[in-house]
Amino acid sequence: MDSLLTIDDELCTGTIVDRPNRFVVRVRFEDEPERVFLGDPGALEGTIEPGHEILCAPVDDPERATDYDAIAVHVDTVYVSVRPALANDLFERALGRNAIPAFDGYTCRKREPALPDHGRTDFRLETPSGNTASVEIKSCTHVEDRIAKFPDRQTERGRRHLRSLEALCEDGHETHVVFVVQRPDVERFRPYRDVDPEFAELLSQVQETGVGVHAITTSFKPPHYVLRKDDLPVDID
Repeated sequence: MDSLLTIDDELCTGTIVDRPNRFVVRVRFEDEPERVFLGDPGALEGTIEPGHEILCAPVDDPERATDYDAIAVHVDTVYVSVRPALANDLFERALGRNAIPAFDGYTCRKREPALPDHGRTDFRLETPSGNTASVEIKSCTHVEDRIAKFPDRQTERGRRHLRSLEALCEDGHETHVVFVVQRPDVERFRPYRDVDPEFAELLSQVQETGVGVHAITTSFKPPHYVLRKDDLPVDID
């Protein structure tokens, strides 16, 4: 399968020591552990664990407190991407190749457009009929028994985004939420009700209102990111 994205930087392999806070993980490359920036503030249970192999990209910026960015963690037989912001880029690349059946013929009109009342959404797309569609992207990395679950930590921001999509949908606008699972070892997606029951209820509610709910999976095979499943089954219980 063709690459959606490729990392140009030379990656360094290290071993996770611990996670002092949400945005920092200490990694041993050779001698003393180094502080590495972690862009994913989620719980990352089962992923950011002592002893796991991690890939990092060096960063040459004297203004930063860390000299590396965390890229992906090797868990069992796969790499789990720990770059949530990358989910938007992966979706946009797949969209541009008409690789997602639910968005066949759609094109990207604008990233992070302002919403009518307040806030922003991730994408405004142009539909095949010439109308517009608002799309919110959520990065997902938590997997249990080959089921991807979101969120892995309580998310008021995520709940707010769902309410915004629902309001747009009720006003007659086409709206979607897409969960980009940044690991390939999954067979279906469902909301993580045990972690955030309100988010799970809202997801069911907005789907009934008419918001499209989709999931795709990607795979990281250093240095390439590829699309694995373009229509992952979604269970909303």
